[in-house]
Amino acid sequence: MNLQPLKIPSGWSVEWNVLTETDPSEETIHEFTGSSLLLLNSSTRLKAIDVSWRSEGDINGAYYLQVICLLPKFNVKTNTIEYDGLWETPELEFTTKNRLELVDKIHELLFTLKPYKDERILIQLGVVDDQNELIRLELQKGLTSDVVNKIIKSNHKKLQDLLLNHEQVLKQTVEELAYSGVSKGIKNKAKQLLKSKRFKA
Repeated sequence: MNLQPLKIPSGWSVEWNVLTETDPSEETIHEFTGSSLLLLNSSTRLKAIDVSWRSEGDINGAYYLQVICLLPKFNVKTNTIEYDGLWETPELEFTTKNRLELVDKIHELLFTLKPYKDERILIQLGVVDDQNELIRLELQKGLTSDVVNKIIKSNHKKLQDLLLNHEQVLKQTVEELAYSGVSKGIKNKAKQLLKSKRFKA
């Protein structure tokens, strides 16, 4: 049983690998069991590539590849960063019965996948700022006067930046941030926005 050779660039690590050069047949299908044949992770791109055979142990199945986004999470006990996969919402799914086609797809993804941007409000890598993250999630649901007030009072740069980027932000709110934004950058951005066609009229 020989493992399938793979060209893995720097920045990726092999977490699990039982993907072999064997093609599925009645004699070899017993090798196509287990929840995962291959799992590759990249902490810099915050992405994982997972390969399995579905349905497990079924000669009529196929290789199933998923690209999973990763969220850094700080483990207080071990003082290390761990990664939670967003398994419910894969970024990409790919299915094939052909092993060489699968290998080509893996190689393509290893070199072309763009980094996942963690949009959460963090105190430091892997540590969520719970109070301000709740406000960000409220903003995602919709712009209300209550959310606007919370963001202005938060004195949080990222939240105020998200507010200025919101398509429904009112001129009055932009004027307030131009005067009392949390940073020079926020104030300047608000002033530039006030000069735009959208608010000049």
